[in-house]
Amino acid sequence: MPDKKALRIALVGRPNTGKSSLFNRLTGLNQKVGNYPGVTMERTTGLAKWAPGVLAEVIDLPGVYSLHASSTDEEVVMDALLQEAPEERIDRVIGLADGTNLKTCLFVFSQVLDLGIPAVLAVTMRDEMERRGMELKTEELSETLGCAVILVNTRTGDGLDALREAVLRAEPSPKLPFFQPGGLHLRWLAQVQEDQSMAMPYRAWLWGLKESQKPHSTALQQPPQRARTDEAIQRYRQVNQWLRDFFEADPVKDRRWTARLDRVVVHPVWGSFILFGLLFLLFQGLFYGSEAPMNFIDDQLAALSTWLTSVGPPGFLMHLVSKGVLPGIAGVLMFIPQIALLFGFISLLEESGYMARVVFIMDRFMRPFGLSGKSVVPMVSGTACAIPAIMSTRNMENSRERFLAIAVTPLITCSARLPVYALLIGLVIPNSSFLGMNFRGVVLLALYALGFVAALAGSAILNRWMPAKKTPAFLLEMPPYRWPQGRNVITSVWNRTKSFVTEAGKIILAISILLWFLASFGPNKAPDFTQERAPLAIEESYIGHAGKAIEPIMAPLGFDWKVSVAVVSSFVAREVFVGTMATLYSVDDEDNATIRAQMAREVDPRTGQPYFTLAVGVSILLFYAFAMQCMSTFAVVARETQSYRFAIIQFLVLGLLAYGVAWVAYALLS
Repeated sequence: MPDKKALRIALVGRPNTGKSSLFNRLTGLNQKVGNYPGVTMERTTGLAKWAPGVLAEVIDLPGVYSLHASSTDEEVVMDALLQEAPEERIDRVIGLADGTNLKTCLFVFSQVLDLGIPAVLAVTMRDEMERRGMELKTEELSETLGCAVILVNTRTGDGLDALREAVLRAEPSPKLPFFQPGGLHLRWLAQVQEDQSMAMPYRAWLWGLKESQKPHSTALQQPPQRARTDEAIQRYRQVNQWLRDFFEADPVKDRRWTARLDRVVVHPVWGSFILFGLLFLLFQGLFYGSEAPMNFIDDQLAALSTWLTSVGPPGFLMHLVSKGVLPGIAGVLMFIPQIALLFGFISLLEESGYMARVVFIMDRFMRPFGLSGKSVVPMVSGTACAIPAIMSTRNMENSRERFLAIAVTPLITCSARLPVYALLIGLVIPNSSFLGMNFRGVVLLALYALGFVAALAGSAILNRWMPAKKTPAFLLEMPPYRWPQGRNVITSVWNRTKSFVTEAGKIILAISILLWFLASFGPNKAPDFTQERAPLAIEESYIGHAGKAIEPIMAPLGFDWKVSVAVVSSFVAREVFVGTMATLYSVDDEDNATIRAQMAREVDPRTGQPYFTLAVGVSILLFYAFAMQCMSTFAVVARETQSYRFAIIQFLVLGLLAYGVAWVAYALLS
């Protein structure tokens, strides 16, 4: 529990202003950093000692475009800033402003100042401002705002000491208010203040606007229709005056080379070619670059299992370690190279600023399916994990579009599917090339493309069922191109990979041990761990009986009882499939071969031929491409939609779709 005496400091600003980078610098924590909107999904806290006897609790709030609570993210930020309880009240605010895009950032910061919270303005992108010949008169702007204005560089740490000192000295601005409602707005505001006993006018203003949006709210009269618009007009007039007085830009140096580059990168034709070319190179690299380290890890773990078996006495404990624990560990570690390569590529796109261009390019493709470019953010981030992807829909103002995005995002191929894909593709797809194109890389790219196509098709169906009255507006702030900072890329890859290993690893290892127990013990015969061979025929074990019971249901898909057990167990988490298969094959294996070798030599008792044929492999791949086999995703969907009914329907529909597609594929290929 955080120290109650800690100074609570909130980071507030628009997306892509460097909030997460500054958070990392101020706290020493490695929060994920991305150069595109929608990265920080929920508030994140970190403790740091800023001065003798001063402990700071830094809170990284979601990036927002205003405090008007028109989206879930904006509501989260507003609720945090309006807290009055001593244990939840914000003591200081650090407002973030991109020095190359001050106009939109100062709008949000002026709203923060009107709340009466002591605040400091941190102007980021200091290096970019210098490169483009921009100059901000910080002392003059500080005098006008009534708070400190500090230039910082979140990449190098320049200006952070001055920022800490300014935050500790900060007081409420004496220049308040920057926005003054008038006419009908003023009378309505007075009513809200009186009804709610709120002394600060702007706090009452925001609270009243939020409450008036509730469809069944009877607590207060509706505010004038143009309340938000009138506030925006008044504030932007002030902001424009501040920029005219205190901001200078060299028109020669301010010619963005990024603008010239964007003529090609976001071009309707050439931009699409560049995007799909990068994706093609990625998936080729996932197999070319990871094959050797994956095989090395798999071989070493198999050798370790053989060595332990040779030096240790036969028994319960040795069998548990060699046939239960190590296969579970192998099911996690052998796929680290591919996971790291995927996350590294995504991090480079985020850091460079290209990810925002991906969103822009894809917007024109999304429109026919009832979605705008904002829906691309969860779909793109869904390639890493569906959970933060679904949470990123909070910045969508349009509730209908948010519903569509949540409904189809689980179809996007996430990193949890990658171990399953890698194992099966390596097993049933030949490792050969044509014109420099590796067949395995092409198949992996096709599976990722299938996820996007399925998501768009699902959205199109739902769009016809619940058509939009009008096309939602699409506004996207294009960040400047930047050379990716190695520290941030390495940190992002490390954190994401570590998260996969620790979070998925715990589940896989636990299930592997459980499956080992179920595969080593049976209802009718006691196991014998004193001999080198399997202590019990696996068909006689608990897992054997369970697998035989569900096999008739899965047989039309080409699944035998072992695959059936692995599929059912992976509904906890998709990546569990690999660990389950490793455990099932290891229990009955005497030479401690690698999981790929064990599966490759599996024979179909009906035909006498290898079991894992192209038909079986494709059937399993397609089942995993469509099924929603993640209980964490299920829980997040239920939470974000406030409906377990929606989550259950989504789970069942995707499960039936997966079964049907896999059945058709197996029937056609077998």
